[in-house]
Amino acid sequence: MRRLRALFLIALVSGCGLLYTDVHSPYAYRSATPVDVKAHGSDELASGTACSRSVLFLVAWGDSGFAAATRDALGAKTDAVLYDVKSDIHVKAYAFGAYTEVCTIVSGRVGRP
Repeated sequence: MRRLRALFLIALVSGCGLLYTDVHSPYAYRSATPVDVKAHGSDELASGTACSRSVLFLVAWGDSGFAAATRDALGAKTDAVLYDVKSDIHVKAYAFGAYTEVCTIVSGRVGRP
């Protein structure tokens, strides 16, 4: 019974659910500002996502880094820069972490260096 209480307390304090977790949190990302690039009022907005996954704490794969999310946001625009960036992290976990997905989401304006 003590172990069950301890496990419940740890789950309560950690902010993760034992059976299901779906958490969005802001993330810090240092990016270019409109002053650093040739910004125009007509610069389009872009958003990109990069995810990594794990199963049973045994196998993990993917790239949930800022660089991968930025590449996804820019797509084929290799000469462009993402500026005025906002970033978030999204975590989903099921059944005591048997399956976990962590995604980094970036959005910003596309400009020219």
